[in-house]
Amino acid sequence: YFVANRTIGLFEQGDAQSTIGDFIRMRAWVLAHLMWDPTRDEKALFADFLEGYYGAAAPHLQQYLDVIHDAGEQSGAYLRCFMPDTSAYLSLDDLNRATRLFGKAEEAVAGDPVLARRVRRERMPLDHVWLRRYYALRRAARADKKEFLGPDDPVAACDEFIRLAHEFKVGNYRERHPFSEYEAGLRARFRPVGPPPEACRGLPEDDWLDLQDNQFRLARVGQWAETVDDPKASDKKAARMPGDHYEWAVSCPLSNDLAYGNPWRVFVVTRVEATADDGLAMTMGIYDSKTRKGVSHLRVPVEDISDGQYETFDLGAHDLHGGMYVWVAPPKRPSEVQAVLVDRIYLIREEATKPTDRKP
Repeated sequence: YFVANRTIGLFEQGDAQSTIGDFIRMRAWVLAHLMWDPTRDEKALFADFLEGYYGAAAPHLQQYLDVIHDAGEQSGAYLRCFMPDTSAYLSLDDLNRATRLFGKAEEAVAGDPVLARRVRRERMPLDHVWLRRYYALRRAARADKKEFLGPDDPVAACDEFIRLAHEFKVGNYRERHPFSEYEAGLRARFRPVGPPPEACRGLPEDDWLDLQDNQFRLARVGQWAETVDDPKASDKKAARMPGDHYEWAVSCPLSNDLAYGNPWRVFVVTRVEATADDGLAMTMGIYDSKTRKGVSHLRVPVEDISDGQYETFDLGAHDLHGGMYVWVAPPKRPSEVQAVLVDRIYLIREEATKPTDRKP
């Protein structure tokens, strides 16, 4: 394509900042050969590299790459920079197939320590996907009664991922940001949770969902939001925002697997540290990034939450899907409202909120 259009300059970007990116060695090798001789067959180059670098694992790794490629192509998703996760194009079925293939690849080279180490290193991106999407994938497997080939013990899997990342001299987790910055947040995803919300006790497991602060997204950590110890919170941790801005600095992304229980009623558990007796304490809502529209919006006055204790706010019942997120923001009143803290966001299937559906 470039030659046919008389391109005179070309910049191809791989990954020079991390050692455990997705097949970065093969990517660099294939791109280099094609830039040197654009008439080469890229599929033949892939096969040459896979066989030469991974030995007997090659056919299984080729199938793995086909699974990932086909999933992306069939989804129609635009694979751009800075995508927050892989849910737009990799399903539970895709990841289960990918995991089986990597298992076969590891078995094929188990007797060769050099090749086994290379294959193990290439599995790191797949392990990362399981960790990043662990809760949503577990829910999807349970809802659809499907096999779940993710980690049995996510805490142990997280520890192992971090240990191997350092063993492989990981480098950065994103441009100019060392992996050490990422570790704490990754570990925090799997810390012990607090007791279930009062409204969820006695409900079947599939009828409610507790999203603790370790599943939140925080914007400008240390400036707009941060995770803090809070003895008043259900798990003794909370997301805290100072009262000097009005950004949606605490948000909780929702996933496509929630469709099995639609509609869901959405609740936010939050408190405020304030010296004011009235006026705005915080705002919160649900936003749909696919339609670029707000789904729900609530303004909370100080008088509704002024005692410093956690209160629960109802954002209504909605059909939820991936691309939506729940958000909370402070009021930009630093002299009257010092901080807003968010403990948890929980969902209850609308059908389960009816008294006749509750278990005693």
